[in-house]
Amino acid sequence: MNRRRALWLSAGAAMVLLLSGHTPYGQWVVYRKKHLLIGCHKADPETYDLAKRVVALLEKHLPAAKSRVARAPDAGRLASLLGTAQMAVATLGAADAAAMLRGTGRFEAYGAIALRILTPVAGRLLVARADFPVRHAWLVTGALVGTDLAPAPKRPDDFGIPWHPGSLAFLEGRPEPVDG
Repeated sequence: MNRRRALWLSAGAAMVLLLSGHTPYGQWVVYRKKHLLIGCHKADPETYDLAKRVVALLEKHLPAAKSRVARAPDAGRLASLLGTAQMAVATLGAADAAAMLRGTGRFEAYGAIALRILTPVAGRLLVARADFPVRHAWLVTGALVGTDLAPAPKRPDDFGIPWHPGSLAFLEGRPEPVDG
């Protein structure tokens, strides 16, 4: 085979690969289905440390969740991930969570994001999307309540954010839900 033909074949193969739409995005979808991602962001460094502590507790009490920390560069990017269902759970300050819920202030561009409280943790909130499965919320809340991060099962209503039904079920002593 001459060089020119080999070059054309190589170029053709490269074009096929480029035009086939190969992207690592598909792997991100698979990864987030296999792992419970706990979101945080670099603009609030305390959320990163808190997310790592949440993951450590979940690894101990709910190893099947395969929890991992997912760190966004800022709260806006985290809002985008939550709003587009690329992430379901995050550690946030109460003010950021309330603003994301309403889609106000710096989160106006992302629109209102239906967030629900799973549990307060170490001065912040662990929140989830409203469509986070009820059973999963019950399990996560159960794994964290009574630990140093969430020592007492409290239901303060002054956050301005609704509680997740699964978390409420756990806090009210109801049995583990059977939904997925």
